[in-house]
Parts: sequence; structure tokens; C-alpha cells
Amino acid sequence: MKKLSKLCAVAAIALFAGTAVGWSQETIKIGGIAPLSPPGGVQTGESLRDGMIVAAEELNAKGGLLGKRVELIVEDTSGVPEKGVAAFERLATSEGVAAVTGSAHSAVCIAVGPVAQKHDIPFIAGECWADAVTAAGIPEVFRITVANSLVYSQAADWVKEAGFKNIAIISENSDWGFGIIDVFTKNLKDTGANVTSFTAERTVSDFTPQLLQLKRANPVPDLIVAGFTGSNLLLMLRQAYDLGLAPTAETAIFAAGSDVLEPEFWKVMGDAGVYVIGNPAGLPGKPDTELSRSFSKAYEEKFGRPANAVAMEGYDGVMVIAEAIKAAGSTEGPALQEALRNLRWKGTRGEIYFPQDKDPAWRFQQWPEVPIFVIQYTEPNQTPSEAAILWPRAEATVDKMVLKPE
Repeated sequence: MKKLSKLCAVAAIALFAGTAVGWSQETIKIGGIAPLSPPGGVQTGESLRDGMIVAAEELNAKGGLLGKRVELIVEDTSGVPEKGVAAFERLATSEGVAAVTGSAHSAVCIAVGPVAQKHDIPFIAGECWADAVTAAGIPEVFRITVANSLVYSQAADWVKEAGFKNIAIISENSDWGFGIIDVFTKNLKDTGANVTSFTAERTVSDFTPQLLQLKRANPVPDLIVAGFTGSNLLLMLRQAYDLGLAPTAETAIFAAGSDVLEPEFWKVMGDAGVYVIGNPAGLPGKPDTELSRSFSKAYEEKFGRPANAVAMEGYDGVMVIAEAIKAAGSTEGPALQEALRNLRWKGTRGEIYFPQDKDPAWRFQQWPEVPIFVIQYTEPNQTPSEAAILWPRAEATVDKMVLKPE
């Protein structure tokens, strides 16, 4: 699976670029890492990879970089830190990439940071939300998606406004999952809300014991936060529905994992996906710019499904590296890092830049203006862009969330 995914990505780009003339025999290699096989979040990984492919093809269609064709090489991590480290090592040594982007699992991003530092090449983290990714202060690590403290503090603001009083969190026992519990608990501490939490291994697929415990609780939670990634997130959501726990007229359910943004969500959930709440770090068309529109169009034409926040991160990750290569006039690691620190580039989700301050620690080389939304599906088979926007208030398309009718 890993080898096939890698070859498919490279072959697709090479085929597209074959019509170009005047290429140097050399290529500029950009590396990608993503979970393309279980136990990782495969659909998320594919969106991340496919966004990278669109970026690489676009670069080659416009003449490549520094007169050379861009070669994208994507390695599978399976969402496992050890495999992520091995993948990064291969990219940095055997493949000789200028930089790496991607991941989609915080544990992998955290593990590969020291590898990027060892080889002195930039790593542009995408879809890795744990604070520790950038809080480690590694000079080679930059992030173009949210940190837990950034996204869940804003989600907690929505929770406060919505008036939830009994919140239950079921999270995977990973850096990201523990971060969900920590940020929600801290931000809701002085609101009078009661927050309870459970953790489980990422490999757990039967959540019946925890869900039944919540169903028998007095009072029953009015909000459940599902902090899992991959197919197990969808299993939890389905099981909560089948048990009659959530979503109901009494209990809303908030899916923290990005798998709810994928078409596979509806394949698993069917009509049971209506009223589920999600938290994307970006929505196609917001902002409504020429780049956002052209990327969304190119992505859907190539892959036959709508773009989402994760796909935009894959695209932006490759393009940020490309902008650094152009600015530096070089593919050398130190020169690229310096160019990234001075970068101001308008991507699919806004102008990306990387602050150098470390207060708080997670802000170091973290894009601080990632657009954050709370959305709710109100009809079957909606895309994230078609869902109701609940938060931020200035972007809201409805006055309040919809609870499932009695």
C-alpha cells in the first residue's frame, strides 16, 4: 500500500509534467508524509496527499522551480510514529528532498521534528493539532494548521455561547486527544459547566461501554465531544446514534476529528450523520479568493470529490515550500528556513506567516490566523461547505445549532 501510494503520486505528477519542454535533467524533490494505510486516518491522509499533488502539478505547469521540474514523493506513515520517522529518514537521505510537508497525526509530527532537525531541512506540519508540535521549539518545524490551544479555545467559546452545562469528552490517548480534554477543561472551568472525560487506545473500535455509561448518567450529557481520528471516529459516532444517545433532542455530538469532512463520513453514517457537529480548520471559499476557487476546481476535477480543509493544507504545504525555494533561490535547508521565517504568502485559507515568539510556546512558527469553524450538517450528504456555520459568530449562517427533533 505504501509503495503503491508513493508511486501513484509521483507517476501522476510525472505524467502531467511530461508535456513541458526545456526542463533541466535535474528535479527539485519535495517530500510528503501522510497516513495512507490503517491504523492511520486513511481518508484524511488521501486528502492531504491529493492536495499536494494538485500543488506539484500546478508548479510544473507554470515552469517548475528554478528551471527544474518538481518531483513530489509521498511516503505512507500509517499514522504510526515509528513509520513516520522511517519515512522522513528515507525522504531526507535516499530521496534527498528539499523539505517535507504533511502528516495528519500529531504523534507522527512530534516524532519527526527531531529528524527534520538532524537533517536540517524544513518540515511544514499539516493536520497535526497537538500543541507540542511547535511548542518543542524546533527551528526546522513550521505549522500551517491549528494548535489544540488555538482551535479548542475557540470551540469552547462556542460551547459557552450555546449554553451547554454537562459536557462529556471521549478521546484517544494521544497528545492530540489529551490536548482536547485539557483545553476544553481549562476554558470551561469558570463557566459552571461540568466536564467529564474518558480516554481509550486509538485502536479501540467498540465504544459501547463508555457510551452506555453516558446514557445512564444523571444528568445525561447535553454535549459529547468525540476526540478520535480515522475510521474509529466514525464508528463512535455511529454507535452513539444506534444507542439512541446522540445526536438527540437532549444531546448534541461534536466530532473533533477531521474524518467527518470526508465523503466516507456519509457512507458510514447515512442519515445518522445529520446534526453531527464538526470543527474544520478552513472551508473552501472562505476566504473567497481566486486561488481558493481555482484550487477547489482543480481538486474536484482531478479527484471527483470536493476539496476540504485537509486538502487545502496539503496544497498550501507544498506551495509554502515552493515560495521559500523561490525566495531563497536555493534548496539548501538553512536558506529555506530563513525564507520561511520571512514568508508572507496568500494561500487557499489566508495569508500564511510564521511568528517567532514563544509566548505561549506553541505559537513558535505556528501560523496564528488559521480560519477555524464550527459547522453542523443539517441535511444528508452535505459537504462541509454546505453545512451550517455555527461559529465564529461573524461567519455564522444560522442563529443556533439544530437539535434532532423528538
